[in-house]
Amino acid sequence: MNCYQYPEKRPTHLKTLMMKHKSTIIVLLAMSFELNAQEGRLAFSAYDEAAGRHLPYTYDLETEELREVPLPVEGDCGDLALIYDGSRVAVELEFEGEGLLYVCPTRTGERALHPEPFPGAEPSWIEYTTLCYTLDGDLWHWDGVTDPLDWLDNVGLWPVHGDWLTVYYVSLAVAEWTVVERNVNTGEQEVHLVRMDPIREPDVSPDGTRLAAAVGGDVVLVDLTGEERPLKLTLPPDSRPRYPSFSPDGEWVAYYDAGTEAVMAVPLEGGEPVKLYDLDGRSCRGLDWAPAPEDW
Repeated sequence: MNCYQYPEKRPTHLKTLMMKHKSTIIVLLAMSFELNAQEGRLAFSAYDEAAGRHLPYTYDLETEELREVPLPVEGDCGDLALIYDGSRVAVELEFEGEGLLYVCPTRTGERALHPEPFPGAEPSWIEYTTLCYTLDGDLWHWDGVTDPLDWLDNVGLWPVHGDWLTVYYVSLAVAEWTVVERNVNTGEQEVHLVRMDPIREPDVSPDGTRLAAAVGGDVVLVDLTGEERPLKLTLPPDSRPRYPSFSPDGEWVAYYDAGTEAVMAVPLEGGEPVKLYDLDGRSCRGLDWAPAPEDW
């Protein structure tokens, strides 16, 4: 016996069907957006009241597993960065007045703690063994050895590499707060975004075509191909976004909302932000989003 009861008349037109089930369709679409956002691994620093300092964590969005990244010293965690495949995390630490860089794990599978020759900016991976930083506005490349490989003078803040030749950063020298693209070899540069209010923590999309930056109470999306004008992503009016980071598929931007003290994600194609992780009142100093790799 069939337990389903069908209506006497079925809609004969697709438009009628869609109108009848409009609310259901909207709910299903919202659920689909949220499910698509729950992929990959987050890395962030959060304040631990018992320890009296910020500690680094990773959070698997699919399994909801939270892990504290084990540190070799009781240092205060600052900015951090996940490598492209999510298998390595670089953590900026301060311990007994000294800046340190902790990489977990190294290419040999071991954890390594290095004196940090260039503190002061978010670490950004160039390739599997190399990071970039700034010191007093100068850009340095570093592959884990004591001496940096090379540098560029007077670059700015928060450098992030699209590839070996291209670096994006926030500069105050060009015109107020400015996002600049610079060729490492030739020194040629291009201005992408100029604002009067502070621009912070840019991140480049996985395909290298977009850049997201925190600007005041907004996350601004910049088209690096030059085909579209910068646009603001849809955030609640009282948002205080920091540390924007693209999802592994490039369809979302995560950010730490200092107002709600939660990690949020907003779809680039429009829609309301969803909550990825609630920090329960703890402050955050860094955020990154990468694929979830095999266990490490």
